[in-house]
Amino acid sequence: MVPVMIGAFGKTLSQIFSKPFRSILWRSLGMTLLLLVTLGAVGLWGTGYIPNLGIGWADTIIDVLIDAAVIVGLIFLVIPVTAIFIPLFLDEVGQAVEERHFPASIGPRKQGIIEGLWLGIKGLFVLLAVNLVALPLVFLLPGFGFVIFLVVNGFLLGREFFEAAAVRHYPPAQIKQLRKRHSGRVFVAGMAVAALLAIPIVNILVPLFGTAFMVHVLQGVMARDTTPTPAV
Repeated sequence: MVPVMIGAFGKTLSQIFSKPFRSILWRSLGMTLLLLVTLGAVGLWGTGYIPNLGIGWADTIIDVLIDAAVIVGLIFLVIPVTAIFIPLFLDEVGQAVEERHFPASIGPRKQGIIEGLWLGIKGLFVLLAVNLVALPLVFLLPGFGFVIFLVVNGFLLGREFFEAAAVRHYPPAQIKQLRKRHSGRVFVAGMAVAALLAIPIVNILVPLFGTAFMVHVLQGVMARDTTPTPAV
């Protein structure tokens, strides 16, 4: 399984900066920037209503700390917010990967805008929840905390990205059954994606990379899966 995963990882990496993927990345980052600027403006406007202490130097320090907190918060939101928009281009990502690497197994099912938006919102909450809990552990428990970070992220990101990739091939009711039958493979793939979260700047590619990488994983699962998936 590991050599197959390494091969899929390499193929995804080689395609991540191709023209179709660059287009998706710039569009998703543009939407992310627009939303973050809006949130930042609202946040700074809202902090203006915080009452002053009436002490010049103290009020200046508080204002600087509040502004810094808003900026740090926006930086923290870059990856989760990007994760909202990438699923809107899921068909484009899946089509690009399958046309290049799996031309005989192109997904017949098209994803609706509402479905993509729901996947994105769900992914946002997963990433926020995971990182709010797991990231502090990286600093509080050096070494062991990072292992926890990888395991938790690997499980949740593997699940979310796999189910998103499977949308093009299976009705929603059948996807979870497929994932559970191949949970080990999905978890290992999720760990590979989670490892990228720990790399600054590179981690902004996680939503796009994870989506494309899971198309490879899904295709491998489909080739090996011999159990009919009953409709629910």
